[in-house]
Amino acid sequence: MGLTREMVRKMMRERNVVVLNVLSEDEYLKLRIRGSHSLPLCQNRDEFADQAGARFGKENFFITYSAGITCAAGPNAAQALRARGFRAEDYPGGVQEWQDSDLPTEGLQARHPVPSR
Repeated sequence: MGLTREMVRKMMRERNVVVLNVLSEDEYLKLRIRGSHSLPLCQNRDEFADQAGARFGKENFFITYSAGITCAAGPNAAQALRARGFRAEDYPGGVQEWQDSDLPTEGLQARHPVPSR
């Protein structure tokens, strides 16, 4: 199905929601949705799900995302999590749609970087 950006914005306010950037660590450092976590999708999908459970717990709802609509990493990550019993859905618009909509991003390529505290 996939989530819309409006759905993601609303869900991010909830405590039990974890937003995962499933691209490489380098891509995460370049540009990410503000407040999201890096968990790169690896070839071993069971290992990916195990890492998500170990870091964030299985009781959370996971929103996965990648670069955008043409990147299959986000949907594949959500599918891998669901196959292991997690509650997960993909945001197919990804970080590109998020930034194009002027929603908060972080990273080296963010249009409006958050100032350091």
